[in-house]
Amino acid sequence: MKKENNPSFPKGFGELDDLKNNEIPKPKLKDKKELTPIEAFNEKLGSLFKNKNSGNVSDEKKRKIGKIIMTAVILTLIISAYYFIIYEPAQQELNEAKTSKLNELHSLYKGPMADAGSAFTLEKNIKDAKNLYEVESVNVEKQATADWKKFHINTIHRNTDQFNRTMAVHENNSRNVVMSSAEAIEFVNNNNAIKLCDVIFEKPNTVSVPIMVSRLQAGAGLVNVGSVVDIYKSNNDTLFANSTPSNKSEADVCGCTVLSIMRYEDNGEIDSEYSKGNTVVVGNNTNPNENTQTFSSNVLEMLKGAIIQGYDEKSTVDMLNSYGVKLSNYERQINLGDLDAEYMLLLEVPQDKVNFIINNMDHIVLTIPTAKAPSWMAGEINSTYSG
Repeated sequence: MKKENNPSFPKGFGELDDLKNNEIPKPKLKDKKELTPIEAFNEKLGSLFKNKNSGNVSDEKKRKIGKIIMTAVILTLIISAYYFIIYEPAQQELNEAKTSKLNELHSLYKGPMADAGSAFTLEKNIKDAKNLYEVESVNVEKQATADWKKFHINTIHRNTDQFNRTMAVHENNSRNVVMSSAEAIEFVNNNNAIKLCDVIFEKPNTVSVPIMVSRLQAGAGLVNVGSVVDIYKSNNDTLFANSTPSNKSEADVCGCTVLSIMRYEDNGEIDSEYSKGNTVVVGNNTNPNENTQTFSSNVLEMLKGAIIQGYDEKSTVDMLNSYGVKLSNYERQINLGDLDAEYMLLLEVPQDKVNFIINNMDHIVLTIPTAKAPSWMAGEINSTYSG
């Protein structure tokens, strides 16, 4: 009986013996290919995701992970480049613009306006700005100008004296200017916050100070009672010699009112003689003829006489009204005068400038602002520039 038809020998049973006797050839190992750095990295990364039940991850999965990593690396490089090349410089420029705008804000909103509501609103708008355009659109100067004008006009109305004047006090009390309230309001309306933030208005606190000055110091003797003068300090000992140049352009004291002017009594002494002569010759006869007029007086003595009814007081006072200024005007017109004359002036000045004026009496110079020029000065300027 054949084995293949015998139930005791199932089909294929004999083949097992054949397999045992025949050695099955082992597959040849492929030469191990040298991996690139990225493939080596992917292989290591794949081992991390190794399934406990299925062994090593497939090559497809490795490739997907590699692509993900490469994409992440490229994105990181792009984001880094954007940050360092574009974003960071833009942020730095934005921060610098904000700092500059905040500095402008703090320089204009100071002193009594430091806590103004507009200042906090502007500061918030600057800090919340997202770009340069939003920063530049915050117009600090315009808003500050409006706020300062409103503040100053209210302050002027509250700080006027019985003569309807106020006093402008500049920053650090560098100089004070007494002016009418109308002038003060005009000053406020004609300036912006850059100037308005450096001045406040107070009620005038002034005193009258007598000073003795030379004609040169007294505006050439042409200041009049009621003139408004500015005071400068000369930086030398003799007013001309050894002069030390100064870069200061503003007066030390502004807006001083001349209350009275006195010359030495000798300036009121008048002693003049006028002679006119001619000679007529007829033949051998010579007839000289001389007409002499003399005038001698003393202005002060004339006034004394008027007081005791020795002269007509009204006509005397009318004739001698502003005698000293008239005399100076005549001297100006003929270009001939007493250059050695000295004057005692009574000036109205801010109280805090009294010590300065007294201590520097020998070095101060009174000047007449052309904006408040007397009629004779205005006439000379007009005649010069009108043609």
